[in-house]
Amino acid sequence: MEVPGLERRFRERGLRRTPQRVAVWSDFADHPGSTIREAAARLQRSGIGQATVYRAVRALEEAGLIVRFAAPHGEVRFAAVLDHAHLLVCERCGHVEPLRECGLHAYEAELARRSRFRVRGHTLIVYGLCPECQESS
Repeated sequence: MEVPGLERRFRERGLRRTPQRVAVWSDFADHPGSTIREAAARLQRSGIGQATVYRAVRALEEAGLIVRFAAPHGEVRFAAVLDHAHLLVCERCGHVEPLRECGLHAYEAELARRSRFRVRGHTLIVYGLCPECQESS
């Protein structure tokens, strides 16, 4: 999977771009809200072992290319990001809906100006109930 900007993000973050890391990042981009175990099961079909997935997730998370978040029942889940992440997470079933739009850039710039903090990005995770879980309530 060739993602515009991904190679540049790897370089900017000082992360070596390997086929395994790209495959792991792409899997979390295609399946946001997955656990590492779920991703490893899918990637095993491509010959990528579980230990490699865990190492790749750790490196990608440290580089800010994958975000970790809590899902229902204390599960730790992940989503791939390039600059920032906006996610809707259902508190009941764990469904994750990535949001494409972002209204926080102006606020981020204002924060940087006032605090003199060099802002690299942000993550916004909104918890609630998806339409299906609302219907079953």
